[in-house]
Amino acid sequence: MKKTIAKTIMIIAILAFTYANLGQVQAVTNQEITQQQLENYVKDIDPNNVSKEDILKIYDEVSKDYSPENIADMLEENAKEIEAQGVSKDVISAGAEFIRQTDTQSIRKIIEDDIDIEDIKEKIQKGYTADQILNSMVQETPTTKKVEIATKVLLSNKIIKTIVTIAVIVFIYGTILRWIIYTKAGKHGWAAIVPLYRQIVMYQVCGLSPFLMLLWLVPIFGWIAMLVIAIMKRFCLAKEFGRGAGFGFGLLFFGLIFQSILAFHPKIQKNEKEA
Repeated sequence: MKKTIAKTIMIIAILAFTYANLGQVQAVTNQEITQQQLENYVKDIDPNNVSKEDILKIYDEVSKDYSPENIADMLEENAKEIEAQGVSKDVISAGAEFIRQTDTQSIRKIIEDDIDIEDIKEKIQKGYTADQILNSMVQETPTTKKVEIATKVLLSNKIIKTIVTIAVIVFIYGTILRWIIYTKAGKHGWAAIVPLYRQIVMYQVCGLSPFLMLLWLVPIFGWIAMLVIAIMKRFCLAKEFGRGAGFGFGLLFFGLIFQSILAFHPKIQKNEKEA
């Protein structure tokens, strides 16, 4: 039974480290998984014929009772037994770190969709070490698959997920603000959701010619000019709504805050000449 447990944990560790390596992914609780509990998870598994379904079943049962942090602890707490099966400390450590940083469903999907369990089993039966299995899996994985895996791992990372979520919220909120500002300026609010046209309308709202955007086609000089214009637009926008240079600096350095004031303050309206 212990060999079964070690082999199962070893496969999970190899899977985790493989994806941490391919994807280039870089507060422990007191709750522990005992040897008896672990044996209960694998008691119905045939040690000579471990399948992907078996791995998924074990992972599902473990993840119901334990968080990714707990499962990572399991790998580290059983490190000696796993090492005895040929898995190095670096593999165990990297696998545990990967599991800590990745949510349960993402790990399950990676195991279910992207891992060739039969190939791993075949290599284990041929006497491959964990490092040899890892290296061969990396070498045999096509570049396109590596890119797909890297993207999947990156997006499943808890920190990256938080950053992406915040970025999406900021983008949506910024689009709403622009819609309101365009409406205040007498333009079509829906222009805020139309690529390119939203920029054209913003130039018009700021009192600038949209043809200035053609400077993007001029290498070096045009790009520098566009950087200057991007800064200047903030002050032009402030001026068009009757605000001064101080408000322009606010739009430049604290965009969302000052755009919110511009959009929602009832007394701030577009100058009559452009209405």
